[in-house]
Amino acid sequence: MKRNNCVNCEECGFAELCSAYLFRQKDPLFIRNLETKKKIARGEYIYRRGEKIDELYALRSGAAKVYDARGQLMGIVLPGQVMGVEELHIGYSQQDIQAATEIEVCVLRSDHFYEMSQLMPGFTDFIVRILSRSAQEKQQFISVLTKSDTLQKVQYFLQLLSRTYKEYGFEHLNLELPISKKELAQVLGISISTLSRALDSLKDQGIISMLNKKEITLMVSDKK
Repeated sequence: MKRNNCVNCEECGFAELCSAYLFRQKDPLFIRNLETKKKIARGEYIYRRGEKIDELYALRSGAAKVYDARGQLMGIVLPGQVMGVEELHIGYSQQDIQAATEIEVCVLRSDHFYEMSQLMPGFTDFIVRILSRSAQEKQQFISVLTKSDTLQKVQYFLQLLSRTYKEYGFEHLNLELPISKKELAQVLGISISTLSRALDSLKDQGIISMLNKKEITLMVSDKK
């Protein structure tokens, strides 16, 4: 999967909402609160810690990096995934999200959700599914980080990356890492030398092949 590939609307985290209220019903309230194909340059921030958040963002193309309060890289966002979910209940950001590449996002204002839920049948159910999907994705990522065995941690991360690409409609066996190896090592909580040794070991075992520093092919399909 090339990092700038664009997710299809049918596979995006906003898919059900847009299908119901943009493409089929063309609901004016939904359309007024939705901004599509907003471009953000590489290195710019989607939002910063402490900023008021009253929007949900679906990443349309590119990749984004998530930083905690200490400036520690703690995660990545891939095309199709939704950002801003955790902030709905407190109204401000607890993390920084930065464009790792030039990206496009679709933006849905959340300050009118109550009005939408009263006027648009099924809206609340769609939002609940977006929240549930986001929570599940974060739990899967946490399960990777908690692996004590470094080799398993790297292998499970690649498998999770593959499953995520597949779920959002992308090529999922020939992967392009969305961030640098140095950044990936930081996300996984290991040194870059440890990451390199783990990748070499997976390559020697025939689990992956590497065309270059960025492109990895999974030779053993993940059955999950």
